[in-house]
Amino acid sequence: TLIIDEAHERSLNIDFLLGYLKRLLTRRADLKVVITSATIDADKFARHFASPDGVHAPVIEVSGRLYPVDIRYQPVQGDTEDTTRDEEEVALIDAVDTLCRLGPGDVLVFLPGEREIRVAAESLRKHHPPNTDILPLYSRLSASEQDRVFKTSASRRIVLATNVAETSLTVPGIRYVVDTGLARVKRY
Repeated sequence: TLIIDEAHERSLNIDFLLGYLKRLLTRRADLKVVITSATIDADKFARHFASPDGVHAPVIEVSGRLYPVDIRYQPVQGDTEDTTRDEEEVALIDAVDTLCRLGPGDVLVFLPGEREIRVAAESLRKHHPPNTDILPLYSRLSASEQDRVFKTSASRRIVLATNVAETSLTVPGIRYVVDTGLARVKRY
């Protein structure tokens, strides 16, 4: 049995793998493929993996808890008065400030990589009050430093992570999310 998780994150690798598995399933009756995703178009995948006689692959839906979500877009302003910081840095600080004024709760910020996390952490530490915990999260941190994001605190926490936290982690206490819209993409 092969389990393909987060199949909705379409990439060349996922598409290639799904095409290869479809061909392999016609030759291996003993092979089972399980495809999981929270946001998948199940009908499209069921048709893609239909048996040779046209019977669609079975779909099993597991309902989870749904929480209301407000989505707000905040464009990066091109004319910043602060020449010591770039536009994205100012936009991130403004977005976090806006969310902090809305009420209590921790903030999770998605950034593309370690360098951007370090820069953002430094900027936010300079800008926010001392009772705010700025917690970077990336793979090269020690285990104890990474574990800090899973411990609740009396202080407001701002967790800066790559998008691995989007699909692979549940960080307790998060009430607000800032997605910078930036991602590191490998090209072949």
